[in-house]
Amino acid sequence: MAKILIVDDSSYARTLVKRMLEKEGHEVWEASSGMDALEQLPTCQPDLVTMDLLMPGMEGLELIGHLKSMQPELKIIVITADIQDETRRELMDAGADAFLNKPVSPEVLVNAVRSLFVQE
Repeated sequence: MAKILIVDDSSYARTLVKRMLEKEGHEVWEASSGMDALEQLPTCQPDLVTMDLLMPGMEGLELIGHLKSMQPELKIIVITADIQDETRRELMDAGADAFLNKPVSPEVLVNAVRSLFVQE
């Protein structure tokens, strides 16, 4: 199973996503901000990052750039309430692999994670 880092400033959102992913057997780490995620990256060495788009300090688009520069093969799923097509294009151009709308259902999240690792 995959090592997954969840990045969201909402502890409630992190808990929900963590439960969904652990139920599937993944090893899950949590970060409450973009800076926290960057600090944890060398330690947890995730295969995948799920992240919110709007967070204080460092927004998702900036975080994607940092994550990809540190670990280019890293898979990234953005989970956000922002459903604008332009936002989706910017995130995908920056290196996001999937874009899911909040609130995300367990089925949608699990299928997105599976699809990223089946492609390898």
